[in-house]
Amino acid sequence: MNAKQAWVLLATGVLSYELYCKDGELMSECVDEWLDCRPLLTRAVIAALALHLGNLLPARYDVVSLGFFVMRKAKRCWR
Repeated sequence: MNAKQAWVLLATGVLSYELYCKDGELMSECVDEWLDCRPLLTRAVIAALALHLGNLLPARYDVVSLGFFVMRKAKRCWR
């Protein structure tokens, strides 16, 4: 699977869930709950993802890229 296929799969999964979920269980409604109980953390994660996807940070400050780099490196060590 390549990245474009992964995006299609992700979008299909989200759309399918949103169409068939119970009332009050939309993903955005879950984020609303997170904003109520952990507002700073929730906004920080949203900001980090937005900055990552928009390529608005140098690689050394992109916590999303750095996190996945570390996870991929750790996965190789455990093989």
